[in-house]
Amino acid sequence: MILDLAIKFLVTPENVLGLVWSVVTMICMCLIFQAWQEKWWKSLIPFYGTYLIYKNTWKQWKWLFLVEIILDAIGAKCISFSKKHLIENALYSIQNYIETKQLDMDVQIGQLIMCVVLFVVSTAIVFVLKRVTYVKVCSSLAMHHILLKIGTFILPEIGLLITYICFSRKNKVEKAE
Repeated sequence: MILDLAIKFLVTPENVLGLVWSVVTMICMCLIFQAWQEKWWKSLIPFYGTYLIYKNTWKQWKWLFLVEIILDAIGAKCISFSKKHLIENALYSIQNYIETKQLDMDVQIGQLIMCVVLFVVSTAIVFVLKRVTYVKVCSSLAMHHILLKIGTFILPEIGLLITYICFSRKNKVEKAE
């Protein structure tokens, strides 16, 4: 019975597609690391894999990986705070309504707005930074086709896979000559 409930609520199409998408991303990064002459498993190590991506793409600006990590942490903290604050206030409001039959909300709008703004700004910066980094991955493998870079910006998982395939074909042709 519990297993049926877990499968019903955890194995949804969105979760399965999200898992598949994450696995495709990991495979793409493993292939890219091999193309960079790095051990493929280094891409799977949190923080270190991110550092190596920035080191291979940004060169002098490799410290930007710290910006990504810090902004991700800020965004996560803001969402966590907002979620906790709203749930606690909703429970307080329900309890107060049951006891007094009056609706009383204790929400600090200023803090919530600040958290939402911080979350949106940090998430937008991280989104653009990651996408530009993925485009730079194409350049680091000598793939300078504009359509490939646009595709990598829009759908990085598929763009990185195509980049690796083009890179490996190019190397096979060069070795054959």
